[in-house]
Amino acid sequence: MRCIARALAHATAVGCLMAAWGTQAQAAAAHADRILVNGTVLTMDAADTVAQAIAIRGEHIVAVGANPQIRRLAGPATEVIDLGRRTVIPGLIDTHIHAIRGGQSYAFETYWYEGETTSLASGLEQLRQTAQARGPGKWVAVTGSWHPDQFTEKRAPTPAELTALLPDNPAYVQYLYDYALVNARAIEVLKLDQPDALPPGIRMERDGDGRLTGRVFGAIRPLSALFGRILAQSDVDAKASLQAFFGRLNSLGVTALIDPTAGPGVAYDPLFALWREQRLSLRVGYRIPTLVAGNEAEWFRNTLAYLPPRMGDGKLRFLGPGEMLVHGMDDGVTMGPGFRPTAKDREELLKVATFAASRGYPVEIHAYTDDAANAILDVFEQVARHHDLGKLRWAMAHLNTGKPETFRRMKALGLAYTVQMGPYFEAGAIGHANGHHVAEAAPPVRLALENGLKVAGGTDATRIGIPGVWRALEFHVGGYSIGREVRRKEEFRLSRLEALRLYTANAAWISFDESSRGTLEAGKLADLAVLDKPYLTVPVEDIHRIRSVLTMVGGRVVHGDGGFAARKER
Repeated sequence: MRCIARALAHATAVGCLMAAWGTQAQAAAAHADRILVNGTVLTMDAADTVAQAIAIRGEHIVAVGANPQIRRLAGPATEVIDLGRRTVIPGLIDTHIHAIRGGQSYAFETYWYEGETTSLASGLEQLRQTAQARGPGKWVAVTGSWHPDQFTEKRAPTPAELTALLPDNPAYVQYLYDYALVNARAIEVLKLDQPDALPPGIRMERDGDGRLTGRVFGAIRPLSALFGRILAQSDVDAKASLQAFFGRLNSLGVTALIDPTAGPGVAYDPLFALWREQRLSLRVGYRIPTLVAGNEAEWFRNTLAYLPPRMGDGKLRFLGPGEMLVHGMDDGVTMGPGFRPTAKDREELLKVATFAASRGYPVEIHAYTDDAANAILDVFEQVARHHDLGKLRWAMAHLNTGKPETFRRMKALGLAYTVQMGPYFEAGAIGHANGHHVAEAAPPVRLALENGLKVAGGTDATRIGIPGVWRALEFHVGGYSIGREVRRKEEFRLSRLEALRLYTANAAWISFDESSRGTLEAGKLADLAVLDKPYLTVPVEDIHRIRSVLTMVGGRVVHGDGGFAARKER
């Protein structure tokens, strides 16, 4: 009996101890891994709630609220981050950025949007310093996202200036997709004086004596092909450059992006390698464009035969065809009216769109002008007779000159509008081609919102847009184009929260992720950015200067600056 009693006593003691351990384990599980307190948290939820603090456990947010409420979730092992009244926003999402292509040349290019380059003289000095650092014979290049109006001189450089400044280095300066400038050394290296050496679609300007002037003309694809030849002669490490570019985006508070078209299959290799190595510091959605002109439907059927809709994981996901579905239906960077695709091209788009809808693919399609948009809508309306495009979240990009009736047609089909910042650079050209009143409303986000469309924001970087979203946000709020050439009328500008929603909650919706990110709410992924300046109160003209001091993706610190620098996790 005494043995039984001792055994029962021992069992009771063990049971009590295990119960105590269980209680402690439950308490530990209830604790947050990190809490961020004493901040201004713009949750971007449906009510635009502003909180003080956030609690994070693992990859997810477990609570958002007032400081006392969140502090109660702290345990002995919880990291407490004092925000010092800084603003916290959901991680920014750029829904239209050519990051895969542009990121691979990030370490090679010189950027005239960095460092407040406000004079041509300072821009040329940047090129000179780059050439000096690289040594004779090495390429230097500025490839888009600048405008003569940003300079005090109000002009572009001349080929002669590039030759005089850089006699021993080939130089290439591209202005949007309008033209490029090359110096004498570049002409020699690329053999541009030999017509059979030029990419199709490239035209070299000659003076009255037949000599090359150094001015190069072409459209999107020819200029991209020419720059591709230049990049092939550089020694840039494409994968390392892409990773550095993603890090740069992290430093600006960007935690996710969608690339609408990166080019041929090999262009995706560095991205896929980073994903396999688990070195992606942000979430990437990618779309695939057609690479043929003619029989695009057959090309898509063959290329996408083994790709289910939205295949991927939380870091990398396929988001369907885009941005070019049929070559003849793409109006490029046309500014004015008059785009009229052929009946054959419309029929080909019908085949492609029907295939995409039957497969359940999301789609984004390019339309710079209202005429292009309506030609596309004529086709999509036929597809919509048999498929619900709203459920597939199809979107139209750019639409800089969109009219109310066009947006009403889009709304009827359930289409979304992905807006970019092209008019920041192109407002003058839009006004010249359509009238000043059109430029003062471009891009027509307000019209789209008034007609009930879901609008998500992109930049269109890196050729006709500035990476990092902040310049785009400033443009939506302040309305000034580069050099203050044009300003959107007040009724077409957005409030700060309206603009931010384009790049957070609405952007997450485009990729079917509204239940997991885009706002700072309990249960969602801890994708967030702590800002160095108060977004809601900083002067409008300083919005583009905002940076992140702490960026998290899934609760993991991918960028830390200043006092937060030591927190970055490898």
